[in-house]
Amino acid sequence: METASAIKLVDEMIYKPGWEFAARDHSQRFEDTIVVHVDYPARNSNRDQADAGYPNEITTYAEFPLVVKGCTDEDLYAALLKVIMQIEEHEAREFLRVRPTGWAPFHPHRATGMRRWAARTGTGLLADLQFGIA
Repeated sequence: METASAIKLVDEMIYKPGWEFAARDHSQRFEDTIVVHVDYPARNSNRDQADAGYPNEITTYAEFPLVVKGCTDEDLYAALLKVIMQIEEHEAREFLRVRPTGWAPFHPHRATGMRRWAARTGTGLLADLQFGIA
């Protein structure tokens, strides 16, 4: 697939309300590669928000590269869905907390949470660092 075609397909993606997809050519840095930027609605997941039911809405983002050479439309959509599932997992790990302290055992922004999750899933710590790097 050409990068221009991949960008057009990504830009036309629809997922949940508030999720916006945009892609840009990244082949000047890595051959046949695009960067996908996803803005999505979330809640402020800080510990002090937990007891109130996470009332504060925010918009956050993820950004990641994809090599598109040799991809079909279906391959591209499957790759995007895999990343969407990683984003959803990342968010779930932020919000899973234990009363009364509000401890988040697998929090993806805390080294101990990253290590606990990596030990259970076999994923490396870098998996938690890939989103939000512009």
